[in-house]
Amino acid sequence: MVDAMIFILVAFISYFIGTINFSKIMAWQYRHKDITKLGSGNPGTMNMLRNFGFGLALATFLLEVIKAGLCCLAFKLIYPQYDQVIYFFSGLFLMIGYNFPVWSKFKGGKGVATFAGIFLFSNLWYVALAWFVVCFVLLIIIDYGSVISFTYIGGMTVAYTIYVWLTNTYLAWAITAIIWFLLILTIVKHRGNIKRLITHTESKVEFKNKLKKVFCHKKGEEIIDESEIDHKPEEIIVIDGEQPTEDNKEEVDNKKEDKKEE
Repeated sequence: MVDAMIFILVAFISYFIGTINFSKIMAWQYRHKDITKLGSGNPGTMNMLRNFGFGLALATFLLEVIKAGLCCLAFKLIYPQYDQVIYFFSGLFLMIGYNFPVWSKFKGGKGVATFAGIFLFSNLWYVALAWFVVCFVLLIIIDYGSVISFTYIGGMTVAYTIYVWLTNTYLAWAITAIIWFLLILTIVKHRGNIKRLITHTESKVEFKNKLKKVFCHKKGEEIIDESEIDHKPEEIIVIDGEQPTEDNKEEVDNKKEDKKEE
């Protein structure tokens, strides 16, 4: 009975922590925009990258990773008798909360950053970190965010499954079931991306170009976020009641010069 109450409490708290979406918070706080109305409409790291660039996307990703990892780790430390079982049980409900937040009519993100956070704070954190670096480099080369997401989550799922069985981890079958469920859930949330990959209509994230804007700009040069620019209509010069055309553009310029000389 006590065990059941503990797991119910962990599920409840983890779910509501999971509903905290940093892409929505960062987009509104720093750009005064609703990320769900931009690009793909997905409140996640890749949509932040496409719309706001590398800086905000990285900040969003790190916050989601830390949120997920620390939540799982906290419950593991509070209830050490359940060890990795309660760690991944918390991760399961974090993912459900992120993907299906009650505050947004159960329409949330795709959970890749949450997935990464769960593994980056796990017993196999060094493998998760090394695999993340590999996938980061692959993203520069391949430039398809969904493909790299599948590569990362698939690789970590297989790696951790092998780990728990080789180390005879307590309730290895339960941990295996949870992490494979997380993998399937994340893939299902990416079903739109999978269809676009099959039909060759999936858009690239232009990751290399976004990195260049951050690391290769000239000293003192301001990095401009196009989403912040208010595009105003160009000034229209009217001559004798008519708007200038391409044919009389040179004539307009000559008359402007004559006025300056006067």
